[in-house]
Amino acid sequence: MTFRDLLITTYPGHKSQNVGDNLISHSAIELVRSRCPSYSPEIVFRENSLDEYAGSGVRTILAPGFSVSNDTYPKLFRLYSDLRDLHSFSPIGCSFQHPVPGHDSFDSYEFNASTLDFLRRIADQCGDAGIPCRDMLIQNLLQRHGVSSHYCGDLGLFEEKFVGADFSSPSSVRSVVFTIHHHHARFDEQAKILLGLLGKRFQGCRKFIAFHSKPGKLSVALAQYANSLGFEELHMYGDVKNLDLYESIDLHVGYRLHGHITFLRKRKPSVLLIEDCRSFGFANSGNFATGCFDALDCETMLGFSETPFRIMDYLERQIEGEFADFNPVFELIDNTYRSAVSPYFDRFCSLLK
Repeated sequence: MTFRDLLITTYPGHKSQNVGDNLISHSAIELVRSRCPSYSPEIVFRENSLDEYAGSGVRTILAPGFSVSNDTYPKLFRLYSDLRDLHSFSPIGCSFQHPVPGHDSFDSYEFNASTLDFLRRIADQCGDAGIPCRDMLIQNLLQRHGVSSHYCGDLGLFEEKFVGADFSSPSSVRSVVFTIHHHHARFDEQAKILLGLLGKRFQGCRKFIAFHSKPGKLSVALAQYANSLGFEELHMYGDVKNLDLYESIDLHVGYRLHGHITFLRKRKPSVLLIEDCRSFGFANSGNFATGCFDALDCETMLGFSETPFRIMDYLERQIEGEFADFNPVFELIDNTYRSAVSPYFDRFCSLLK
């Protein structure tokens, strides 16, 4: 019998082409292929049903970035109509969606009964350790509801050729990239102030402004403003190989979580402005607080006006100290890989043999 391997992706190739979602799926595939080079899964977008695969010899279903928000099944992930068909389901780096970046978004969140039943079913399939979560606040949220879980980090953090590598701080910052926030006008003024400060501080350096999703009206307008300050545009959405451009850039500053993560995975310094719950959860997971700044005033729902100035002060200190504060960040990546990620993919690959 021919076995089939499926990978459920969160990458919206037919919509925004958010390269961060593509990075998550790509990282999962690479982590499997380093152990099982012949792994070649059929890619299924999360909104598509798996019913056509029922009874067709599905061996594994890998779901990187699987969501644990209310009604994730069947609203966000269709899966099978009959969950009894959901064999060998392997979620990893599970996510949680909420627009407000604060502890209350996690602490006051309650799962409805049907979602809780579903999550407990999934946790049982994951074994004793439970559901692997991409940040520690998601882990705590699930455990508060009696759902077993553990921390494994965002899969985008793990590129095996860099795991365990020494951090080599840039001798001087000769290039910087700014990643544009998601489509929220509340951050526009804050972003313009920060772009202006970066433009002045890094005069004579190459400066870039990067789209991580297909351009929209607000992001195009911000990029045009950055162009007037000497920033060049980078269109990073779509193919994950586009992120290779970051290998030649010294420093990232911006709102995109997976811009920040791409730099960290490559042992490069980065500053992240926390715009939503995804970034908030990341920044509240141990040493990943390094380089992260609150962007949103949750009372006014406007961008903090002082954040750009705090970031610039921070960058001056980091440049002077050769970004030494980032060493514990890279240690956390290495430790998480060894304790959670590598064992997970070792177990997953045992299903492929």
